[in-house]
Amino acid sequence: MAAETFDLLTELERMASSVTMPAGTMLFRCGDPVSGVFLVRSGTVSIFLDSKTQIYLAKTLGPGEIAGLPATLTGTYSLSAQVVEDAELGFIPAVQVAALLERSPHLCLIAARAMSDEIARMRTGIRDSLSVH
Repeated sequence: MAAETFDLLTELERMASSVTMPAGTMLFRCGDPVSGVFLVRSGTVSIFLDSKTQIYLAKTLGPGEIAGLPATLTGTYSLSAQVVEDAELGFIPAVQVAALLERSPHLCLIAARAMSDEIARMRTGIRDSLSVH
């Protein structure tokens, strides 16, 4: 994890309440209105577009990773997230995450970089899947 991502994670951890979720639990679905952001403390969470296509390959998140961050800016989740392995998560309501990013340009830039990395990963996946077909 990059040092700057650690800064964002540290601030989010300070705001998070703890939740425990069993394997199979859906945290959110693509298109759902945002409720908040989930920090993976233990266990694993899969983020994916849907189960019918492989254009966006599922990504498994483990301890120290964040699920749902882009939705705090758009208002809806653009991916789905499901607990794969029993997990302890931190949960921060979207309104609190948005307020944190509004008052800290440094953390907002870190979040923007993390989202840009995800967009690049998705574009690479789309390009790769189209070149195979």
